[in-house]
Order: sequence, then C-alpha cells, then structure tokens
Amino acid sequence: MNTNPTPATRRPRKARGRILMLLRRIHLYIGLFLLPWVFLYGITGAMLNHNGLLPEMGIAPVPADQLTDTAWANLPSQTEMAQQVVDAIQQASPDAKIELDTSHTPQYSNELVLQFNGSGAKHAVHFDPGDKSAWVATHYKTSEPLEPLLRDVKNIDITPDPFQLAQQSASAVLERAGITASGKPEPLGWTKLNFLASVDGEPVRVTYVLRDGHVDITRFTGDDGYSPRAFFVRLHTSHGQPPHWNGRRFWSLFIDAMAIAMVTWGVTGLLMWWQIKRTRRVGGIVILLSATTAAVMYYSMMHFYATNQL
Repeated sequence: MNTNPTPATRRPRKARGRILMLLRRIHLYIGLFLLPWVFLYGITGAMLNHNGLLPEMGIAPVPADQLTDTAWANLPSQTEMAQQVVDAIQQASPDAKIELDTSHTPQYSNELVLQFNGSGAKHAVHFDPGDKSAWVATHYKTSEPLEPLLRDVKNIDITPDPFQLAQQSASAVLERAGITASGKPEPLGWTKLNFLASVDGEPVRVTYVLRDGHVDITRFTGDDGYSPRAFFVRLHTSHGQPPHWNGRRFWSLFIDAMAIAMVTWGVTGLLMWWQIKRTRRVGGIVILLSATTAAVMYYSMMHFYATNQL
C-alpha cells in the first residue's frame, strides 16, 4: 500500500509552511525596524515609574526615625484622618448621617510635596504620609535654559480674537452635529500658536496662547530646553496629533506603528508557539497563568480607581 502523500496533500502543507514563514519574517523584521522605539518605551517606562532610575537630580532620603522631633511626626494615620474628615463633614451637614466604611482601608493617592527655590537648584521635599518618612529631590537648572525676552509683554490682544471666534461658533458646531446643549461654552485645554521671529535682529521663539492672549518670547538657540532624561520621557508621553505635519505628527505615526506591532507580535507569537507541538502544553499553562494574572490586575486597578480619586 502506497503511504506517500499525494501532490494534492503536499500542496496545502507547503502553502501553510510558506504562510508561517511569512509570519515569522513579519514578526522578525517589524521588531528589528521598531527596535529603537521598543528600547525607548521600555527604558523610559521604567524611568517614569521610578524617579531614582537614571536620575538627573540629587536624591536624599530622610527616614521616619529622623523626623520624630518634627511636626510631621504628629500626622495621624490614614484611618484617624478619615474619621476626622467624616466628623467634620457630619458637623457641616448635621441633617445627614455620615459613617466611615470600615471595610475599606483609607489610602493616600500620593506623597505631599513642598518646594524650595534656590539660586542654582530647586529642592522638592517629598513627605510620605504612609510611613511618615521623607526624601528630598534636588533639581538642578537645565543646561539649556530658556532665556525670556521682552519680559514686560505678558498678554496681548489681537483682532479677531481666535478664542472668541471659537466661542461664538461652538453652538453652531453642536447644532450641525445634531447635539443639543445649553449654557455657555467653557475653555478646555491650552491651544498655542508657536512661531519664530526676531527681536532687534535676535532670533526668538514666540508662543501665543489662544485662550487668554498670554505670550512668551524666548531667545531661540535651537535647543529644546529639556535635559536628556526629560526629553526622552517626553517622547514616551507624547500623544495625539497636532493639526500640522511636523516632527510630532510623524512621531505619532510611529506610536500607531508600535501599537500595531505589539498586536502583531502577539498574534504571530501565538501562531509560532502553536506550531511547536512539544511546547503546546507548557505554553497553554503559561497563557492561562498570564490571563488569570491580567484579570486579577485589571479588577484590582478597577477597584483602585473606583475607591480613589487622583
């Protein structure tokens, strides 16, 4: 009996192999092309999460046992403070019955920070209300400071006022979008017009705020005004599309490319994993653990945002 595969059965396998090879190549070359962005988002993501990672500031921790003789040592616990807040609300609203929910532990959203402005640096004092410790971050002046010019010019009026034009047209936009709303439109955000000019022959960068007419005039040297750490972190957090085709607009396209690439890596990775039969069982267990961990974290974060206002 002839057990050799017929040409008809070989062709689908060959086609499937070509498709899988193509997917592997896509997986590989997308990763190679976007490698700078992978490193950027990976490293700067950790930098955003940890101030002490590749810092450009001095960090001086002050343990709680060194603050026992200060007023900060008298800070009540979060539960005691929550009860004080409830009592104050009860006193302000005697007709309502206010009770502290003891099933949920009160939590602080972040540290309490005060700042001292020195001649050559800024000192930010971070108080941790949880363990009553503190630490000081010393931010030194950037090597690319922005030099303001024409300091007396702070706000200007131009005709027509762009903000008033938008304010007068907002109701018409809603109407033509089929939306009914009442009241006066309120400003949201800070749209700015940036351009280069010259003052007494010196190149300057002018920033005009459409919302209130505020204007900043700084000497233009070609520097961005950011320290290296701040610049790369800003690249990480940059999002949205400006109304003009410029470097930031093109950068947004690569953000989209990274989003597509991450989904592509996930899909092609699953396909490549499934093709290796000996890894299916272990891989399935890993995927199950991953999905379970992700679900727990998702619901944990949902509960956090439901019970905390940042």
